[in-house]
Amino acid sequence: MFAKNIREIEKKQVTDNGIKSVFKQVPIGPEQGWKDYILRVFTVQPGGHTPKHRHGWEHINYVICGKGTLEVEGEKQEIETGHFAVVPPGVEHQYCNSGNEDFVVICIVPSRGDC
Repeated sequence: MFAKNIREIEKKQVTDNGIKSVFKQVPIGPEQGWKDYILRVFTVQPGGHTPKHRHGWEHINYVICGKGTLEVEGEKQEIETGHFAVVPPGVEHQYCNSGNEDFVVICIVPSRGDC
């Protein structure tokens, strides 16, 4: 069994091109016994964003807190605490924090999708 508070999970800043003020935590994945998927938690600080990117796997999201926009293939949708989203494989997408507090999102991807 594995149980841990998110505050106990290491938070690393993501610094790839096109990323601004994003931090990543990996609470559950192969090391915790979930070999096929990885549950990540991204914190996007006010004014921050992920890059516009695409990849060959889907991901499932749940907004823990804050608000932002999810842009998929040029179409923007406001999302906030309590929203779920599914991003299909192969589509360009980006998350932006449009609020004044941290925008925190759970992101579940297949193990091969944890970059």
